[in-house]
Order: sequence, then structure tokens, then C-alpha cells
Amino acid sequence: MFTKHLVAIALLISFCYSNAQTCDITLKGKITDFHDAQPLELAQIYVVQLQKTYISKADGTYEINGLCSGTYDLSVSHYDCDTKKLSVQLEADKIVDIKLEHHISDLDEVRVIADVHDNHSSTQSSTRIKSETIEKFSGASLGDALATVQGVTSLKTGNSVVKPVIHGLYGSRVAIVNDGLRQQDQEWGVEHAPNIDVNSANNIEVIKGASALRYGGDAIGGTIVIEPSRVISKDTLMGRAILQGQTNGRGGSATATVNNYRNSGWYQQATLTYKRLGDFESPDYILSNTGSETAAFNAALGFKKFEYGASLKYSFYDTEIGILRASHIGNAADLVTSINSGQPTIINDFTYDVDAPKQAVQHHGIQFNTYRRFAGLGKLDVDYAFQFNNRKEFDIRRGDNAGRASLDIDLQTHTIAGHLLIDSLEDFTVQIGTDAMYQLNSPDAATGVRRLIPDYTAYRLGGFTSALYEPNEKWILDAGVRFDYYQIDADKFYLQSRWEDLGYDTQYPQFEVNEQGNQILTNPVLDYNLLAFTAGAKYFFSDHYDLGINLSAANRAPNPSELFSDGLHHALATIELGSLDLEKEQSFKINTNFHVQEGKFDFEVNPYLNRVQNFIQLIPTGVETTNRGAFPVFEYEQVNALLYGIDAHATYDFYTRKPSKEMKSNPNEIIYNLKKLISLSTSFSYIHGTDTSNDQALIDMPPVQIQNDVIWHDVADTGINFQLTHQYVWQQNRFPDNDYEVLVPLDDGTFENRTVQISQTPEAYSLWNAGISYAFAKAKLSITSNNIFNTSYRNYLNRQRFYADEVGRDIQVQFIYNL
Repeated sequence: MFTKHLVAIALLISFCYSNAQTCDITLKGKITDFHDAQPLELAQIYVVQLQKTYISKADGTYEINGLCSGTYDLSVSHYDCDTKKLSVQLEADKIVDIKLEHHISDLDEVRVIADVHDNHSSTQSSTRIKSETIEKFSGASLGDALATVQGVTSLKTGNSVVKPVIHGLYGSRVAIVNDGLRQQDQEWGVEHAPNIDVNSANNIEVIKGASALRYGGDAIGGTIVIEPSRVISKDTLMGRAILQGQTNGRGGSATATVNNYRNSGWYQQATLTYKRLGDFESPDYILSNTGSETAAFNAALGFKKFEYGASLKYSFYDTEIGILRASHIGNAADLVTSINSGQPTIINDFTYDVDAPKQAVQHHGIQFNTYRRFAGLGKLDVDYAFQFNNRKEFDIRRGDNAGRASLDIDLQTHTIAGHLLIDSLEDFTVQIGTDAMYQLNSPDAATGVRRLIPDYTAYRLGGFTSALYEPNEKWILDAGVRFDYYQIDADKFYLQSRWEDLGYDTQYPQFEVNEQGNQILTNPVLDYNLLAFTAGAKYFFSDHYDLGINLSAANRAPNPSELFSDGLHHALATIELGSLDLEKEQSFKINTNFHVQEGKFDFEVNPYLNRVQNFIQLIPTGVETTNRGAFPVFEYEQVNALLYGIDAHATYDFYTRKPSKEMKSNPNEIIYNLKKLISLSTSFSYIHGTDTSNDQALIDMPPVQIQNDVIWHDVADTGINFQLTHQYVWQQNRFPDNDYEVLVPLDDGTFENRTVQISQTPEAYSLWNAGISYAFAKAKLSITSNNIFNTSYRNYLNRQRFYADEVGRDIQVQFIYNL
């Protein structure tokens, strides 16, 4: 009983004290925009303990009166802002100023624009590849997915090695940026495909021109920006699994992606892919030794808040690719017969084995990124990355060297970059950046074969600045400039006779180190100053029509392959010869873009002109017989070039009215929704390339092509989609005459000159593809047939076209499951 009295007295004292407490504390402050410190009117400040909302005034100020001592939880929000939560400890009057993010402008995020064919925040011509399209190419290569964009084609070595070509330019002229990191993977050769798993991409943007200065000024062809899944500040687990099988190659692929996000800001991402294919088949025969096996892994660990964050990422790519066995010829007579006959000289039974000739590549990438936002200024990013690329090429070797790589090169690249985005100005967005690169190339001397690419170190130091100005809703103006200093320091052996025949002994005596037998050791040190500039304007006639023009000038230094190649390139079965005389390329490009989006109709046309001085090209010059067989000889040379062309794309959607299940006030009223019924689209590309130094066509220019697609959505309300695609590729009638003669021994012991028809281009061809898909719950099942009619054809941009046809009919089955 005594205890009950004590409790009652204590409660009475507490009640009297709380009534006596003076609740006259004031909390006030100002709510402003994080970027430009502008006041935010009508911001809502919700006080959890009071369950009451207060509103900021026109000048951004707020005031909350009559508060008691204690801790208060506030939730502050504003239209088009991220809600900000904070706790405030009050013992007396207090001023708390709050900054909200009112207009997110983060270049590292996926760009959300009105359509895939036009960028409404830049004057550059660019196209996005959406995740739905990327999924279709889960079992293919990055180059295959990129070829869906008008103006982008593929340079191939067989069916597994695919390089993107933008407006007729490829290799070092096209920068590939994977998750903010510029790929460094020995992209010099025509048969060096990007070591990137297409399944790691959620969004791909193709920028057609040298306007992406943040990633370098030497991408005179364009830049491919690959972006992963966007980080979400929410407690959620997302994932996807894709299984795909195909009849041509009798194999398939499997990929799985898991993304784990936390409201705290922590996140983890991972993608694992495995692909295995056997020999491909043309309509009439097996393409022996064209199988492949690929494994890839990508992982990221990060912490992301609006004001600051950091991430650590790792990528791994391992592939083994067979090279068509018939492309390696034993003697000059067989070479002539193989190229001129149109039939492979070697056709074996199907197998999954990958034998020599082949290539095996491993690529590792480690990247650390951190960023910090500064109120009233912008965002600062700092990146460090290390890439390690090992490339092996296997020739057909016997005896003690059987199974040993003929080419084994390690390429190590360190890069560090700083990037400042200033978005606090009212009409301007400014970018400033600097970066440095150190690269070490180390061929293995134990291969027993003369090194195609020598030991070298390379250094690059560069910086850029660019600005975007939006004076009103009608205009976008942008400009930028970048400068890079690039040096390459090599140690290379030349045959004494070749060094003198080329005149290098009198032209570059300063490079000579010493003589060793019939060879001379040289130390070429080459320096390049590279300047890039871009400026553009875009005018919006209305919400549906806009016209943009972009001017760019850029330099590109010759790459190591162009400078130093000296021997047999085993993966291509060609002898390649570089030149120390090569100067930097200079590109001047005009890129225009007119875009219409009016209701059901979307149309874009992109004419361009590119004048390139000192254009570097690889041309066939003859044949050479070695102790390993007879091989075509290709040499690098420089000419002045003019490239111009036009890309066009159009889509039209047909809709039908369908009764809606929405609630209606009048029982007799019928509400209709528009349902997409049929989509028609067409893409067209034309490019004209001329060697103006010799007044002849440039080699390896893509032929004219057109592609038409019809998609029937939700066929008969079954949830099934049907797609039919037709591609027509004209014969390339503009090509240089590079045919040459070979002295061939006859059965009677005499010799005869025969012409190797290496210049003749393949005939035009027409391909039909069809697909059907059905989405249910979280899954999607699709069946696609490529080259339905099993057409025999050859692709002018396939380096194996001299020896065999392209692949025939291929039926693919794909199953996608989303978590």
C-alpha cells in the first residue's frame, strides 16, 4: 500500500512539473536549393512528434513556435526534391538551415530522355540502346548489340570477334567507356573485340562524334558509354536470370544478376555469365574451328548518398575463340585457290573443341570512385582504375612448340581522373576535368616467335573543360576543349636489312641502341600533342521538332599496332607491317541531326561530313611465304580522307481503342484506353569514303543498308508479341583495287602468275528474321529465328569472307526471369 502511495506522489510531481515547463522555444531557418542557394518556397516541414506540417515562405524561411525542450524528428520535402530527414535537439531557440536537392543533374546516372534517338540535354548526335534490346543479345557480343543502331556496323573476324564501326571508323578511333572507365584492352587490331560482357550493361549510349571530351579527345569516330543498373536508395533486392540456347553452334549462355540496395546507402551488385558454343555452320558446310567459350564476372560494393559516396568495382572477362581453320594456308597455290574458289579448303566434323589457330584473352579491371557534392557549387568525382589484359594467339605449331602461344602480351594500365561538375549557375552547366594514364606493354619473349608488338611504356596527361548554356526553352548551346600530351617509349628489334630498306637508318639514327647479329635494337620515343574542340547548337521549334548541329576537331595519335607491327598476326593469318613515319590523324567533322516526334510518328535524320588528314588505313600489298605457310601481307599507310553519309530512322505506331476497367461515374459510360497494336520501324545508313590523296575509294567502308521491323503487340489479346525483321545490304561498289599476283608452281615444275582477287566485294544480300515472345508473371519466353531462309552470303566487313560464307539459319530460345 505504501508503494502505491509513492507511485501516485511521483506521478503527481511529474504532472505538475510538465505543466510548469515553459514551451516557448522557437525553431526557424531557411530552406534553399543545394546547387545555387536559391530559396525554396512551399517546402513542407513535417514534425513527427507534433504530427503537424509547416510551410516555408517565398524567401524560403520557416518558423515553428511553442516547442518544448527535447528531440524533434523532421521530414523536409519539396516538389521534385529528395525528402530529407533530420533530428534536432532543442534546449533554447535554434536556427537550422536546410538544403534540398531540387534539380538532380548527375552525369553518372542513366540519362532519362524523351526517346532513344535524340539527346535533349546536348547538341551531339547520340542513340541509346535500351535494356530490352540488350537482353536480346545476352548470348551474343557487345558489337552485335551495337549494330542495331543506325550508323553503327560491325567489323568481324568470323562470327565471334566483332568490333563496332561508327560512321566508317573503328578501333582506336572509337572509345568504349564501361561504367565510367575507358576500356584498355589492346583494341588495336581489327580482330581484337572489346572484352566486355554485354550482360553487365543496363543502358548503352552511342555518341557519334568526338564530343565526349571527358573520356578523351582522340575518339574521332565516336564514344560508346556503357552504364550499369542505377543505384536505388531503398531497401530492396533485385535480380535477373537469362538462359539462352541456339541451334547454330549448338550451345548457349547463362547469366545471372543480383542487385542489393539499402536505404542506408550501401549497395552490392554482381553479374555472372558463361557462354559455350561449338563450330558454327554456313548453309552448306561446317565452319571448322569457330567455337568459343567465355566466362565473365562483374561486382560492385558501394555507399551512395546524395552529398557523398564511394564505390569499389571489379570486372573479369575470359574468352577463348577459335579462328576458322581454312584461313591458315600452307602455300601460295593453296592461298590463291582458297581466296578465289569461294569454298573452304578444310571442312571437318562438328566439334566443341577449340584448337589452333585461336586466341585466348583475359581482362581484369579494378576501379575505385569517390565523390562529394558541395553546396552552391556542384559535384567532384575522383577515379582510380587498374586494368590488366593478357592476350594469347595460337598458330598451328608442331614439335617442341606444339600448344605454345605464338603471341603472348600483357598490357597493364593505370589511370587516375578528377572531374568537377558545376551546376549551381542558373543557365550554365560547366565541366572541368583532368586525367593521367600510365601503360606498360610486356610481350613474352619465350614464345619463340618474333614479337608482333614490342615492349613499350606509354604516358598520357590531359585536361578538358566544357560548358552547356540554355538561354531559354528554345536553345541549347555547348562547347568544349581538351588537350592531351601522349608519349610512347618502345624497345624494338628490327632486322638490319628491313631497318635500312625503310630508310630508318638515316631518318631515325637517334633511335639506334646496338646491333645484335642480323638485328638492330632500337628505342623509338615518340611524342604527340593532341588538341580537341567541339561546339554545337540545338534549336527546338516546338515540343515535337528540333534541329541540332555539332562541329568538332580532334587529333588521334597512331596506336602501337600501326607504328610497330612487324610480323605474322596469327589470329588473322596475315603479315602486318607498321610504320614509324605515321603522323597523328586530324579530324574535322560536321554532325547534324533533325528530329520529329509527333504523336505516333518518330523520325530522325543525321547527315554528317568528316574530313580526316593523315588517315591511317591497313591495305593488302601482296603475299609472303614463311616456314609456317603463305600469308597475305597488309601494310599501314596514311592518306587524306573524306567521309560523308546519312543515317535515318523512323517509327510509326498503330493504336486501337480498348474498353477500360477503370471506375466511371455513369454506369452507361464507356471509357477507352489506347492500346499499341502494331509498330513499324525502318533504319537506313549510307556512307561514302574517299581517299582524296589518290582519288580512289577507301577500303573497308560499310555498304548501304536498310532494315525494316514489324512488331505485332499482344496478338489477339493473348499477351504474345510477334516481330518480323528484314535487312537488305547492297554490294559495296566503291573499293580500291588491291588485287595482286602470286607466282604459283605447276605440276610440270614450271611457274605461273595468278591474280589473288582480294579486292572483289561480296554480292548484295537479303536476310529475314522472325521472333515470338510471351511475358507472364515475372518471366519472359522468346523464340527467334535468324536467317530464316538459310541464305548463303558474305559480309564485306568480315575478314574471313575470303575463305567461307557467313553462318546460316539459327534458332534461339531465351528464358528471362526477374526477381
